[in-house]
Amino acid sequence: MKPQKLILTAFGPYAGRTELDFSAFGGSGLFLIGGDTGAGKTALFDAITFALYGETSGENRKTTMLRSDFAAPDAETSVELAFTHRGRSYTVRRWPDQQRAAKRGTGMVKVPAKAELIREPDEPVSGASAVTDAVVKLLGIDAKQFAQVSMLAQNDFTRLLNAPSADRAAILRRIFDTADHQRLGQAAVEHARKADEECKRLDDVLLMHVGTLIGDGADEETAAELAEMQAERDPFAAGAAAELGRLLLEADDANEKRQTSVMNELDEKIARGDAGLKIAEERAARRRQLAGLVAEEQRAADVEHQTDLIMTDLEKRTANVKENIAKNEADRAALSQAEADLLKTDHRIELAEGLSADCRQLLQNLADADKADEDAAARQAEYVAAQAALDSAEEEYSTMQRQLNANRAGLLAKDLQKGKPCPVCGSTKHPKIAALPKDHITEKQLEEREKALTAQRRSTAAASRTAGDAAAHAHELRAALQRDADGFFARRGDRYTGKPAAELTPDELKIALTAQQTGLTEGLRGLQADHLKLKQKTDRARSLAKQADLLNGQLADLEKQRFAATRRAANAKAGHAAASARVQQMRETMPKRDNPDALTQLQDALARLRRDRAAAMAARDAAVHRLHTNRAAIDALQKTMRESAAAREKRAMWDNLSKTINGNLTGKIKLPFEQYVQAFYFDGVVEAANLRFTRMTDGQYRLLRRKSEAVGGKTALDLDVFDAYTGKTRPVGSLSGGEGFMAALSLALGISDTIQQNAGGVVIETLFIDEGFGSLDSDSLEKAVDTLAGLAGGDKLIGVISHVEALQDRLTRQIHVTKTRAGSKAEIEIS
Repeated sequence: MKPQKLILTAFGPYAGRTELDFSAFGGSGLFLIGGDTGAGKTALFDAITFALYGETSGENRKTTMLRSDFAAPDAETSVELAFTHRGRSYTVRRWPDQQRAAKRGTGMVKVPAKAELIREPDEPVSGASAVTDAVVKLLGIDAKQFAQVSMLAQNDFTRLLNAPSADRAAILRRIFDTADHQRLGQAAVEHARKADEECKRLDDVLLMHVGTLIGDGADEETAAELAEMQAERDPFAAGAAAELGRLLLEADDANEKRQTSVMNELDEKIARGDAGLKIAEERAARRRQLAGLVAEEQRAADVEHQTDLIMTDLEKRTANVKENIAKNEADRAALSQAEADLLKTDHRIELAEGLSADCRQLLQNLADADKADEDAAARQAEYVAAQAALDSAEEEYSTMQRQLNANRAGLLAKDLQKGKPCPVCGSTKHPKIAALPKDHITEKQLEEREKALTAQRRSTAAASRTAGDAAAHAHELRAALQRDADGFFARRGDRYTGKPAAELTPDELKIALTAQQTGLTEGLRGLQADHLKLKQKTDRARSLAKQADLLNGQLADLEKQRFAATRRAANAKAGHAAASARVQQMRETMPKRDNPDALTQLQDALARLRRDRAAAMAARDAAVHRLHTNRAAIDALQKTMRESAAAREKRAMWDNLSKTINGNLTGKIKLPFEQYVQAFYFDGVVEAANLRFTRMTDGQYRLLRRKSEAVGGKTALDLDVFDAYTGKTRPVGSLSGGEGFMAALSLALGISDTIQQNAGGVVIETLFIDEGFGSLDSDSLEKAVDTLAGLAGGDKLIGVISHVEALQDRLTRQIHVTKTRAGSKAEIEIS
């Protein structure tokens, strides 16, 4: 396979579309894939591997990680590879599982993996799995083999060069896929273990079958021998146990026949006893029948006697009830008037309580009227006092007014001025000015007294109105009291013989009403006493009525009982007579002589016979059980012995095979089969590697696999180097850094050659070598490049993945990878 064009879209570190035209390299020779660490150089080989197989070249790089983190949301991740193989052109396109922005609406949509392979003139292939199968068939190798032969990761092969045998075995296991040989050894160990477990299991089964043998039916010596054998639990004694089992079968066969004969004899005796027992049971049944008839006759006599006693008791109870009914009727007649008297008394109590309440209200109204009179008198006294004070104030005001008028000349003179006209006469001369007394009245004082007098007049008028209202209210209360009192006295009738209320003084009215209240209270007390007595009588009358209903019900029930008892007595008498007749008839049919113990004696004898037969049958069944058990145990024992012999042969075979495959045979080299296969492959790798390593070191070095006859076999994959300059062999780890790189590169190329040969003539037209050139000096680097150029020849394309600047000057055909903040870019440069 030789790539012609690679197109990446949103793949790995490449955000957009990246197109690389490998045809520019001319189809052969060396080219460099250069750039900074982490820029995405190895991702180009991953893209080629993914396009072909749907997988990546690294174990840590999964297909779910292929979509670029720098990609636009609506971009689809894909890889397109155009390549040639055996003269034909092909184009493969592949899309991984991914999520991208929806083309319509919002949100993300999941896009499943898909692929297509164009192979004109043949029909194209579609579908991820179908394309992978077609590529494997076309190239002859799968993804893992392609990564091994087309991508030489120098770090892996440097570890292979310097690793000890154990680590080198793990690396070679991955490269040459020898895990199956390792698993073969593990499977042999597992089969040997299972074969041993099967032998132990069959030993346990043998012991189990020996333990199930039963020796109870054999003689003491044979039984003791069996018990000893079972106690020893030796599986190799199974054959002797089988022989002993045959003796047990013979003994139990004889026991079974003997007990069967005893059972037959006992069956004949039991049959004769059953016939005699049947006759005895019939006679016993007739005796039981007679006893039952006698008991029935006695029960009939008891019933007849009991019915007579019941009839006597019922007649006595009926007479008592009738006597109680008559007494009840007499008592109720005596109390018949109590209900009417109680109603009258309740009415009189109701009237008396109403009059008593009215009397109490009148006494309260009398008290209210007296209080109203007292209040009216108080309001009148207040008014009289206010009027007297007003009259005095009026007189005082008139006196002050007269004094003010008498002093007016003095008041005017007080304000006269010399040369100013008099406000009265107009004269400017004032020969004689009037004098004012010391306590004269002023206009202001008079005005203040007038205001006070006005307020006093209003308060006196209010007191007059209040007194009038109180007098009117007292009059109304007194008039209403007299009216209500006269009505009350009228209702009292001849129980009041005094004057009308209007003619009575308040005290006389109070005395009259109090006397009426006292009389009403005493009358109520007497009526309530009468009510209590009458209530007791009516309650008694109601109780007697209920008692009468109960007595009448009892009498009716007793009449029914008497009727029923009369019929039962007649039936009991007839039944007694019939039972006596049946007893007499049965006695006449009974035999004259009869042994009542015959049935018991026969039953005891038959029970003994049946116990003997049961014992014989148990002994026979035990013998049969032992026969079946021992026969099954012997059959199973013989079968298990055959299985055990076969299992032991199988265990010996697997044990020997396991030790052989895993190198554990005593006295032999401890070399497992997997390491033997790896050593075979490794010899081929070393031979192929020396073709280049010797040329790169100008014939100084040659790689050698260490061969040791030591029994341990732990150094079978160790690697040494032969130095032609010194003629000595030393460990490969003694090589310098540059020498070690050339040795590792030679190993890598040797492994690639070996894998191609094992793949059945697969042609590798393109090879990628990843890193490792930084440890070489200029001379070694030149030799390594020359070697690779010679390997490329005219038909092989070799890409060197490296960031070493010297290679950039040496190799003019390059793919330059640049790392940016928006993702990586790659372009082809030819100088």
